[in-house]
Amino acid sequence: MLTREEAQQLVLTRLKARQDAQDLFIVEDGTIERPFGWLFFLAVRFSGATAPPGTDSYRLILVNKHVEQVIGSSIEYTPERFIEIYETLLAKSEASREDWCETISFPLPWRGFRRARLAKTAKEMGLHEIR
Repeated sequence: MLTREEAQQLVLTRLKARQDAQDLFIVEDGTIERPFGWLFFLAVRFSGATAPPGTDSYRLILVNKHVEQVIGSSIEYTPERFIEIYETLLAKSEASREDWCETISFPLPWRGFRRARLAKTAKEMGLHEIR
């Protein structure tokens, strides 16, 4: 399980590997802690002629501390809505894994279908994993 500091480093490492964002940083006072992990506010400081010095662009990133999953969104959500969407999908995923009503010992054919449906829903909601 990740600590908050390890989660922050994981986010920065993954994002800096994907883009030319050397001035990427986490806004500490914006971080929201949840049972699954954290919602981080990331900012990119611009210092060129295109933006006034000190101007920041913000982005929300979720980290699941249990599975080291880093989630971004292509849709701009409020922090509360982004967390709500992720927690709803996470709860559905956990419920489908538990198979609490299963009495048959062989794999049921709809297990894979449920996972595919959840992945499709996440994609439609703009969520994507940052690897």
